[in-house]
Amino acid sequence: MRRRLARQQRAFERIYQRHVGDVYRYALVVLRHPQDAEDVTQTTFLNAYRSFCASRHPKSVLNWLLSIAYDVCRMRGGYASAAEEALVADDIGPSAADARRALGRLPLNQRAALVMREVEGRSYPEIAEILALTVEAVETLIFRARQALREELEESLTCHQAELAVSRELDGRLSRPERRLLRRHLRVCDDCELFAQDQRAQQVALRALAELDVPTLSSFFGSQDVRVQARKFLAAAASD
Repeated sequence: MRRRLARQQRAFERIYQRHVGDVYRYALVVLRHPQDAEDVTQTTFLNAYRSFCASRHPKSVLNWLLSIAYDVCRMRGGYASAAEEALVADDIGPSAADARRALGRLPLNQRAALVMREVEGRSYPEIAEILALTVEAVETLIFRARQALREELEESLTCHQAELAVSRELDGRLSRPERRLLRRHLRVCDDCELFAQDQRAQQVALRALAELDVPTLSSFFGSQDVRVQARKFLAAAASD
């Protein structure tokens, strides 16, 4: 019995060493925060070890582990977390951060399937095995996820658009619907919120210039006749 347990532990250690990075990266993609990903990874391997000791594990070890990780993410309430999306965009299109926030508003099953397909490049049969679905169901799920992601991106501001909206808001030129979209973006984007704070502080500082004492002409030209000295100054400047 002890020998059998020792063999199981050594075999599982090899599985852990080979795939812990894969599971952690997957959890970090599906969930936004490293601490959440660490917790999911730990729970995944604890659950996997119990099944392994009971001789319940399929031939595809990584897919088996990712399936467990998916269930753990779902139990943690993945709707509140955001996912990483490896998208590269230009300055005016959606950035990776924009896509991540949009993904964070999708249902977990759509988000997980889309990440596996677009980020990890997994095949439909692999995703079907991990999510315990049919291939046809996965095709429908990914189609709906892509559609939902597009709608989320269309109905939200990109960081570039948010910065422009901040500038327009400072000028009082933002409509109520536009203000609502901006507030929604700033609640979830720390960088844009910091940008907005800096812009508001800058506006306050510039407006404070109006309260400074402006030097009079006499302070420049002394106690002599201001008009005479001003004419001399302007004439000298013109001759230069």
